[in-house]
Amino acid sequence: MKKNLVCNLFLLLLLVGCSSAIPMNPTAKSILKENPTADIIQYENLIYINAMNLEGIENLEFTKEEKIGEVKKTTTVSTGFKDFYATKLAVGTDIFSTNTQIIIAELNGKQIPYMVLLEG
Repeated sequence: MKKNLVCNLFLLLLLVGCSSAIPMNPTAKSILKENPTADIIQYENLIYINAMNLEGIENLEFTKEEKIGEVKKTTTVSTGFKDFYATKLAVGTDIFSTNTQIIIAELNGKQIPYMVLLEG
């Protein structure tokens, strides 16, 4: 019994110690807490940020591919932020995949690149 208790405590400590080492991708909540005016969209549970003004974006080569959806809701409330929710893009804005990790929002014939935010 004592051996079983020691083993269980060891496993618990191991799990607790390792859980903080697992990197977490940014969420709408963490982004909007840091920058309430951020221009973001969520797709496949990942947050993408408007890359239009990021240095070097003009040097990246990517090709617009198929339509993956459209903006379902425009909100700056991070609670319940879901795929195809955006903070700045209007409802109905078409979203396209590319041959890279960038997605494109097409608004009035203009293509706006959004770059995925990943931890680590």
